[in-house]
Amino acid sequence: MYLLLRGRHMKGIIYIAHGSKMPDKNQLFREFVDNIISKRPETVQQLAFLEKDDENVPIITRRMVDAGVTEFLVMPMLLFPAMHAREDIPAQLNDVLKDYPHITYHIADCFGDEPSVYKVCERIISGFKDATILITAHGNKRFTEPDERLTKMVEVMQQTSGQNLVPAMLYGNLSFEEKLKTMDKQDKIIIMPYFLFDGHLVRKIKRLSQPFIEAGYDISFTETLDLDFAMTQGVLNKLAQLEEDAYVSSHA
Repeated sequence: MYLLLRGRHMKGIIYIAHGSKMPDKNQLFREFVDNIISKRPETVQQLAFLEKDDENVPIITRRMVDAGVTEFLVMPMLLFPAMHAREDIPAQLNDVLKDYPHITYHIADCFGDEPSVYKVCERIISGFKDATILITAHGNKRFTEPDERLTKMVEVMQQTSGQNLVPAMLYGNLSFEEKLKTMDKQDKIIIMPYFLFDGHLVRKIKRLSQPFIEAGYDISFTETLDLDFAMTQGVLNKLAQLEEDAYVSSHA
């Protein structure tokens, strides 16, 4: 057990992921985050999951407080900011840290539109030159920022590749099902699940696509981003930006 050293400043990083019901996926996430941790100087760095009974945000936050952390850099391991990043993470941190007024935290931006991330996507879809490719992420009915950021990202990708790319979401205004309804059955359609790994939401996309396939649409699927280690640079960039913003704010 660590003892909290009052009066000493210590910066630590908590990486907060959604979590999966599949233990092997959580283990892959640990390996992905370990790769990031190895590239940062902080002594105390931990991974927490939003939806796990153990290794959850309250448990890991308290563990880091006991280790002496007085300033948290919070890295949402999420592609785009919506309910988890904007509401759930701050709420859980506030609930734990309300008894520690001397402890502060700063939340980094999500990293889904970082070049190192979408370049993994570009590599996955590079072989499909004559297809319409739906870059399909999570989406949210209440939050428009994921739609806006995905759309801008796809525009950049399209300029680079010259491919016919369409931003789409499982949920919200960019519904991939609505996009499919506007397409010709004769078109070759590729759905690229823009998710960190293959899980129940990717399976849901495939399940919801099945009626279109049965109706004669030519639909195929690529792999996900699959926690490719090339994406770690995007996370490191967001942490560096967070530190820069915090420094500017403290010296304003």
